[in-house]
Amino acid sequence: MQNVKVERNAELSAMYPGAVGNIVHVDLVDGRRLTKRVDYPLGHAKNPLKDPEVEEKFSALVEPMLGSDRAQKIVDLVWKLDEAKNVDELMRSIEFPNTEMIRDSSTPLGMTEARST
Repeated sequence: MQNVKVERNAELSAMYPGAVGNIVHVDLVDGRRLTKRVDYPLGHAKNPLKDPEVEEKFSALVEPMLGSDRAQKIVDLVWKLDEAKNVDELMRSIEFPNTEMIRDSSTPLGMTEARST
């Protein structure tokens, strides 16, 4: 992190909140500089995720806690939510078992199951 420098850019700041611009410069050891500017990061309303990307992100975050079968069931229920009479099945599918959770920065959600209570 000692080689990381963060600077405010007046042009990008003036665009906020309509855009959330960032510029990243990477200086390589051979002297080259790579630069990338993004005004609307992935997931912004003006740069939305595609449905498969939303599912992939959801699965990456939820599968470690609930397992792949349960995560997929939630995805299936959410995509058909407009057809549901109520949200009871969805609410049941997202309930966590009665367990104590502990912080674990190595997991996507930063938590892991410690033990049943």
